[in-house]
Amino acid sequence: MRTVEVTDKLQEYLDALVPKRDPVLARMEEEAHHENIPIVDPHEGQLLYLLVKIAGAKRILELGTATGYSGLWLLRGTEGGTLTTYETDHDRAARARANFAEAGFGKQALVLEENAKDGLEKLQARFDACFIDLLNSFRSEEITRRVVELCLERLDPGALLMADNALRQGEVVHPDNQQAKNVAFYNSLVATHPRLESVVIPIRDGVSVARVRN
Repeated sequence: MRTVEVTDKLQEYLDALVPKRDPVLARMEEEAHHENIPIVDPHEGQLLYLLVKIAGAKRILELGTATGYSGLWLLRGTEGGTLTTYETDHDRAARARANFAEAGFGKQALVLEENAKDGLEKLQARFDACFIDLLNSFRSEEITRRVVELCLERLDPGALLMADNALRQGEVVHPDNQQAKNVAFYNSLVATHPRLESVVIPIRDGVSVARVRN
């Protein structure tokens, strides 16, 4: 079967099928474009929303808040649930809190200004889904492994473990830098982990989606 190349035109077509965003998300998309803030795109945001909603997840853990764009998609999928999210940049964390509040999720989103790995070491909570948006930021494969372990320790059976940038713009095929090696390592670890069943979806830069076995 022939693989369809996702051209700019085809991506525009796919994005046009995503429901129109509310004013807060639309504004955040414009800000991200003009200020070069890394966010998931609307197509991936809708995927995250649907995955969380289908799974019936209510307690979400996120690693890498930025200004809260993906967090809003995740929260909307919970239909009244909560989000615990980590961000080390103070200005971005403050903007995320303001965005959550403006969108009506001020009391449901907890933005922690701390390194995600260090924060998880101390976090005493259970979650129904986790979204990792830091695969490009981990310093080593060992840290990547530890973060996965920490996340799994806090996920109940049936929970989702998701990660952005799982394809690293194709570099995972022949990883020749540390970030690409980390991502390739993550993909292999998740694919072979006895507690997980998984797939990588080639949307945008790749989304890894795994489910914790019962």
